[in-house]
Amino acid sequence: MMRQSITVKLWLLLVSLVVISLLTVGFSLHHLLESYYYNQQVETMLARGDMLARSLANNDNLAAQAEILGKLAGTGVMFIDRQGQVISCSSNGTTGMSMDHMMGHSSMHIPTAGMHLNDTDIEQVLQGTSVVKHGYQETFQADMLTVAVPVRVNGDVTGAVILFAPQASLSAAMAAVDRLILYAGLGAVLLATILAIFAARRVTRPLKQMNRIALNMAQGDFSGRVPVTSGDEIGRLARSFNNLSAELAQSITALSREKEKLNRVVRGITDGVLAFELNGRVLFSNPQAEKLLNLQLVPGMSLPAALVAPLQAAVGGEGTTGEIKWGQQVIAVRAAPLPDEETRAQAAVAILQDVTKQKQLDQLRREFLASVSHELRTPLSFIQGYAEALADGMASSEKERQEYSGIILAEARRLRRLIEDLFDLNKMAAGHLALDLAPIAMGELLTRVARKYQPLLADQNLSLTMEIAPSLPLIKGDAVRLEQVVINLLDNARHHTPAGGKITIAATQVGTELKVSIADTGHGIPPEDLPYIWERFYKVDKSRSRRDGGSGLGLAIVKSLVEAHGGRVEVESTPGKGSIFSFFLPVLQQLD
Repeated sequence: MMRQSITVKLWLLLVSLVVISLLTVGFSLHHLLESYYYNQQVETMLARGDMLARSLANNDNLAAQAEILGKLAGTGVMFIDRQGQVISCSSNGTTGMSMDHMMGHSSMHIPTAGMHLNDTDIEQVLQGTSVVKHGYQETFQADMLTVAVPVRVNGDVTGAVILFAPQASLSAAMAAVDRLILYAGLGAVLLATILAIFAARRVTRPLKQMNRIALNMAQGDFSGRVPVTSGDEIGRLARSFNNLSAELAQSITALSREKEKLNRVVRGITDGVLAFELNGRVLFSNPQAEKLLNLQLVPGMSLPAALVAPLQAAVGGEGTTGEIKWGQQVIAVRAAPLPDEETRAQAAVAILQDVTKQKQLDQLRREFLASVSHELRTPLSFIQGYAEALADGMASSEKERQEYSGIILAEARRLRRLIEDLFDLNKMAAGHLALDLAPIAMGELLTRVARKYQPLLADQNLSLTMEIAPSLPLIKGDAVRLEQVVINLLDNARHHTPAGGKITIAATQVGTELKVSIADTGHGIPPEDLPYIWERFYKVDKSRSRRDGGSGLGLAIVKSLVEAHGGRVEVESTPGKGSIFSFFLPVLQQLD
């Protein structure tokens, strides 16, 4: 983490630059000063050697004064003759060696052994050339600088003066210079550190603020702004960053509004909307789709296999509408491909519409037209047939003519009743049916209708039972229309109850409603037919004989008339045991 910090990088850069610069300058200065001090010391010792050589050439007695001359010169002094033998040597030139030892080895060419001068160097100086040598000396256990100057008398070399001195002073001077360079380097590093921290803080402070604001922007907060404190590149970057943040805030706000509008539109659509990948993974859906399919369509979940294949087929037939059989529902599907930029997978969006009722209504419409045609054709056929028989004189007697006329009249009445029923249904559907409302005692109305029906039921060997609760409340309604409701329900029970069966009329108060039920012990109604028995011309037993004149409109009229009175209808049925048809009417509220 530290290696990724701009402060650390800037500090390393500055410190590296300072260290490299100081090392370069230090090494150069060290070598320059070392060379300068060395050359200066060599020149000094050569000058002193020349001076001693000239003095020795003019005064031979000086050779015995090596000790004094060494102290004056500040170095060790040694005199050798033309053969390279030591004539005299100062005591500081014999450190670690006694004079007796030196003199006792005068024939051993002491300079060669102790003064870092080999035979070649001695031969060279005795030939008249000054020699300079420096290096570590085992005799003195120190770095020594040795200078040999020839002594000339009348142009001839008679010997040599050798000056030697340790280089401790030069080392001390160079050590002082090195310490100075080191201290200067440490100070420079410290100063570079301070400058790096200062510069890095000025650079990284707005960068850190930008990073923090960028992280907040990633989380949806575009309110942060970077303070612009300079006009340099960092300041211009901060200004551009603030402009970018403001533009992004506006763009995100606009996109959010558009997305919210789209979500509201999609959620408000009455049809289901389902986006999915072709492999069956859900992308999104609206509540109507979940309600339509009765599934919790969570994004990312997989659709049931029974849905995937029809949806894929709908995508393949783009622009066409397919259908899916889903449970008891029929769902129309229109799908189109939908590129998914995130997953690059093939996806599609589908519009789902429940067309179950439409399909049922289409089926009922077809059955309605077929039933109306049949119901009209039957009496018309009878009327036409017997009228033609009368016109052709096929009735040979008055009795036959009266019989034919009676059939024509009965079929005409049946036809009229059918048309009136249809006309009443249309008026009720349009809300144009006029009701003569008045307080009605439902018990009396039921008793009156039962008394009328008793002989007809007796002819069919059907028993009628009344179960009317005492003190029933009054209701407000049209007595004629309510009597028609009861008659239609009794006709329906009579037609579906075999001989020896039982019909029961019951009435009781349930809360604020009056419940009237007509139960039979007939064939019953299959569960799949119950939702449709109130439709026009719907007949459970379509093969049943039409000898009773039934048109399939009775129950539809019952429902319409009850609802026109503000009530509702119910049916309970068990196949093989019978049915119970009930209608509920609001009771008349009595004022205290």
